[in-house]
Amino acid sequence: MDVSIREPVDVLVIGAGLTGLRAAVAASGLGKRTAVLSKGPRCSTGVIGFNAPVGPRDSPDRYFADLQASGQGLSRPSLARTLARRAAGEAAFLESMGMEFSRDESGGYDLLKPLGCSVPCLIHKGIVTGAEAERLFLEALRQAHVPVRFDVDVLDLLSDGGRVYGAVGVEGDGTLCCYPAGAVVLAAGGCGALYPVTTYPAAIRGDSYAMAARAGAVLTDMEFIQFEPCCLTEPGPLRGKGISTTMMNAGGRLLNGDGKEFLSDYFQDLNGVKKGELARAIYAEKRRCGGRDVLYDLTGLSAEELERHCLWTERLRSYGWDPLQRLLPIAPAAHTFLGGVRTDSACRTSVEGLFAAGEAMGGLHGADRLGGCAGAETFVFGAVAGESAARFSSLDERRIQTAASLAGELLDRLSAGSGSPWAEAESALLELRRCAGEDMSLVRSAAGIGRAKSVSVRALALSGGLRCRGAEELRRKNALRSMALTLGMMAAASEVRRESRGVFYREDLPQTDAGCAINIRVTYHGGEIAAGYGPAGGEEV
Repeated sequence: MDVSIREPVDVLVIGAGLTGLRAAVAASGLGKRTAVLSKGPRCSTGVIGFNAPVGPRDSPDRYFADLQASGQGLSRPSLARTLARRAAGEAAFLESMGMEFSRDESGGYDLLKPLGCSVPCLIHKGIVTGAEAERLFLEALRQAHVPVRFDVDVLDLLSDGGRVYGAVGVEGDGTLCCYPAGAVVLAAGGCGALYPVTTYPAAIRGDSYAMAARAGAVLTDMEFIQFEPCCLTEPGPLRGKGISTTMMNAGGRLLNGDGKEFLSDYFQDLNGVKKGELARAIYAEKRRCGGRDVLYDLTGLSAEELERHCLWTERLRSYGWDPLQRLLPIAPAAHTFLGGVRTDSACRTSVEGLFAAGEAMGGLHGADRLGGCAGAETFVFGAVAGESAARFSSLDERRIQTAASLAGELLDRLSAGSGSPWAEAESALLELRRCAGEDMSLVRSAAGIGRAKSVSVRALALSGGLRCRGAEELRRKNALRSMALTLGMMAAASEVRRESRGVFYREDLPQTDAGCAINIRVTYHGGEIAAGYGPAGGEEV
């Protein structure tokens, strides 16, 4: 297939959410030619705020301690320290760009208390922190003449197995393109689209994990995915939208299908409840009540409190669901992926020239994630990855030619196939999502994990046999192979972890094993997924 060679850059960022945009701002700020590629919808505008140790009772040490406690032995200390030490600096950086965080009556930050945090620490600009940060970053990149494209479906990294040279993708008009780069930052989000009900847009399907694995990178913690505890099941247009758990500290109540409060049946101290624990309690209570939804009662909140916390108030009212008048049916939905590409504290991966940040990166959260940390990691590690990639980047004519050669070879391999029927591709995608929803959800078992592995193997084999005659078929093939590989890596790690820990729960192995407080590493070579316990902690990637 013919491929167009786009202008080479020092740093290529894949993903245009907050992580990718922050990385691009950092790289371009160091004088590096930078470009950003994205294939569409992002979830960054849903970031209400982020944790930073800026309160009078707070400190980086306190934040670090909370991170380690939440990770249950698996949060890598080097990554947690970086987040704890740099979060306040990112708040100051945003303010220097024009962000005006909400303040209390004394003039201090209006701090909210996320689940799992020992003190209020979430800073915010109303409920539009993510949207405002995105606007500021895009304007900064526009002024720096950094191109940001929202119509590029990146098919794969250009790698010789030891180093990356850029990426290859399909642009909106169907043009196949090679993007040579001195360094690449993976910031393409999680894998919510693998699940039938998710808080994420359908475009977020595990691309970062699959691309990194195919390039030879080591991944970690692929068994851990956090389900947002309180997500709407009605009205239909808002299905999967998260309703903030911070409202539980402002008077919100959770009621079971019989209309009774139930959290005291599961927890002695509600102040220390983590997101994963809450999601599993809601899941269990829904099953106990015959599948009837849990109800989020916000009728006791003031209008002011509701506006401080809820992103969807006006849209709910437009569908006849005023949260101050009507109980909201909720259930857990697939949300933040806690695993990803294994990096050191500079966001370097095991492949030279490849960096990963945000939800593409694994090892920070360990077995569970503090509320408010998804936003914090986008800013902190977006900045770190952009800075590191800029300092590493070295681009010359030889590497540009290598990128072009690898792009041609890759597209030839992708377009070739043994003749698998395209009619089966859509059925395979549906089977992947059904399997993820049933077998790789909040509660897992050996039987379900085995089914997930089998489904992944079948889908990967089918995708490998699909013969592509143009850009659209390449897109479809890539979606199937990325989702299948991501599910397979999740299943492989789940099989190795023979215990329950944090957000990972096996009903056949419900106890936590102290000897299993080690991260699981996953690799993909020669078409085979390998998973096993790796060295604990440290900077080794």
